[in-house]
Amino acid sequence: MLYSCSSTRRLKEGQNLLVKNKIEIQNPNKAISSSDLESLVQPKTNDRFLGIFPIKLWFNSVFKNGGEKPVVVDKSMIEESKDQMKSFLNNNGFYDSEINHEIASMHNDVKKKVIYKIELSKPYRIKSIVYNIPDDSVAALVVKNNQNRLIRTGSIFNSATLDQERQRLSNILRDHGYFAFSKDYIFFEADTTIGQREVDLTLRIKNVRTQENGPDGKPVYANHKVYYINKVTIHPDHNLLMSDSIHNDTLIATYTNTESSHTNQYKFIYVPPLKIRPEVISRSMFVDTERKYNATDASQTYRKLNELNIYRYVDVNFKENDHKIPADDRKGYLDCTVNLRRNPVNSYSIEFQGTNSGGDLGIATYLVYQNKNLFRGAEVLNVRLKGALEAQNSGYDAEILNAQKWWLFNTFEAGVDVSLYIPKFLAPINDDVFSRYFRPKTTIGIGYNIQDRIEYDRIITNATFGYEWSQNNFVKHILYPADVNLIKVNTTAYFDSLLSTETERFRNQYTDHMILGGRYSYMYSNQEINKIKNFMYFRGDIEAAGNLLDLAVGASNTQKNDEGFYTVFGIRYAQYFKVNGDFRYYIMLDNNHSIAIRSFGGIAIPYGNSIDIPYEKGYFGGGANGMRAWTLRYLGPGSYVKPDNRADIERVGDILIEGSLEYRFPIYRFFTGGLFYDIGNIWLLRDNETYPGGKFYGDKFINQLAMDAGLGIRLDFSYFIFRIDFAQRIKDPARQEGDRFVIGADAGWFKPVLNLGIGYPF
Repeated sequence: MLYSCSSTRRLKEGQNLLVKNKIEIQNPNKAISSSDLESLVQPKTNDRFLGIFPIKLWFNSVFKNGGEKPVVVDKSMIEESKDQMKSFLNNNGFYDSEINHEIASMHNDVKKKVIYKIELSKPYRIKSIVYNIPDDSVAALVVKNNQNRLIRTGSIFNSATLDQERQRLSNILRDHGYFAFSKDYIFFEADTTIGQREVDLTLRIKNVRTQENGPDGKPVYANHKVYYINKVTIHPDHNLLMSDSIHNDTLIATYTNTESSHTNQYKFIYVPPLKIRPEVISRSMFVDTERKYNATDASQTYRKLNELNIYRYVDVNFKENDHKIPADDRKGYLDCTVNLRRNPVNSYSIEFQGTNSGGDLGIATYLVYQNKNLFRGAEVLNVRLKGALEAQNSGYDAEILNAQKWWLFNTFEAGVDVSLYIPKFLAPINDDVFSRYFRPKTTIGIGYNIQDRIEYDRIITNATFGYEWSQNNFVKHILYPADVNLIKVNTTAYFDSLLSTETERFRNQYTDHMILGGRYSYMYSNQEINKIKNFMYFRGDIEAAGNLLDLAVGASNTQKNDEGFYTVFGIRYAQYFKVNGDFRYYIMLDNNHSIAIRSFGGIAIPYGNSIDIPYEKGYFGGGANGMRAWTLRYLGPGSYVKPDNRADIERVGDILIEGSLEYRFPIYRFFTGGLFYDIGNIWLLRDNETYPGGKFYGDKFINQLAMDAGLGIRLDFSYFIFRIDFAQRIKDPARQEGDRFVIGADAGWFKPVLNLGIGYPF
């Protein structure tokens, strides 16, 4: 059996198994990385699970037509790899570098590794840059934007950078009316004969060749044309299959660009009745009539129309108008046509979901109704009805609590959420204050949710009003000036008797309260789709509640209740300030391997009318997206240890510090894997009888950080990822100080926790 699993069993006589490719740069230079060269090496070695085990190769050794055939040492491909690396080094300025290779044995004479030894030459550097641009207008634009140029004297002569500079200049010119321009008109001439491994560089931008030759038979060249937008025609309900005999109506809409005070005229062609107000589409248009063509504005138009969410097809195209002959032969005119094809206005869907809330399994059903274009302004209405059952594992005696059961489940939840998305700012914010490039949105939402649990019934009513806008491709803002939550709790008589023995903080979790506040979020991400490069993500949140109510109550001379708190309509309101930050960094090793790093920190400070943070706004530890070796809401706070004579209650904290490190790799087809490490905990701001040992101390919190590690299996179906993570505790802050490391501490230390999830944890 061992022989049948041998990785070399399928090799023919004289063949050697390629186990490793190695790049050795004898004189390293920061401009050249070995990883860049490794990608050029052929052939690649057999895939290895976790980078160690060649499972596919072993499978092939047992089943001839299965798994992955052994990769053998191929001297012709080694030479081809050297040629590819030499070409790469030449393109990066390291001409005449020496590349040699060595084939060495590994473990035995059958398994080999190929070592590429590279001696980098002294790189060529740019000594001077000269521009040769016969078109004066084009030359002026190039010089005007020189401060952002990518090539400079003294830098290494790099062909990739030269190509990026060509693209940069092409983008600038296309944003200034040069519709027909492309980077193919730009080329570089390099003189490397001046010695000292220096280059005199000449940037040339060719003129346009005309259709006719000159009297001498030679080609004639003309300056590039600057194009202006002649007219814009919009088909708001375009249908390619529509008969030409159908009568169309025409409407001329005017729209003033508030940033430039320029008035545009847009021609709408439609089959009556017009199903969307013209100003809605006009607000999404960045193409200005009688102004120069701008490629960025054309792209923004396409993006903004797609973001209206009511069109399945958006086409923005330009065509030269041959009938409008300008007096200046350096000018041209374009007609813009926008074709829009609608999504169905009404849609319905039913969703079924399996849930796992901290180990409590359940099922849920959603009935979703969506209306796109509710008030003929591209508004999107979402109505979501929810029904859910869950098998709650309570620490209390369910029989004594007289818990009702639905088949295998003992908790029930039902609710409705209604949200309205509007593609502009509603009052009191004026659209004119912000740049039209911000792509503003307004969201209004209301919700009503009933939870029938073992210990209590809870009714949650919420209403939100907020704005979203994108500052640029990387920065997004979310502002909710109004966020209202009303929570009413009805406890059972027996549960009331249990609460009477608990501390005030714990009792507050099961009392009626109101949250009236606002929140703001700042998000930054420099990820570029379809590009394999490292990127980062940051989200910062600020939230405050109760301040406006406190001012109103103070001005009305309202008296405090018997417990010493102010109320509104007999309900106590919460007052707190909360801030947290989420930072993530992704290291892309290649197309399939990556390292994800996450750190999260937050603090919630109750004050005024609150002595504790509301239960819904507190921080929780554990769960599938946090400390994965702990059940959600059952980690911490601090070094808190549950007494043996007390039910295990859900734990909430005022401070959260958490970090994770995850290595992600492919396994086979849509199976991928992840090795992860988590560290973190929650704490309280002040001592509390409910959670002894839970207060945050600057000199103690590091020793109270929980740690876990584990292995995850993910099913990557592109449109969604199903995740299974197994996590083992490494350090448990609930153990005695000095004995908190779990591994090997006792005979039953190995207790991996299973987590199920959709999508990556971060």
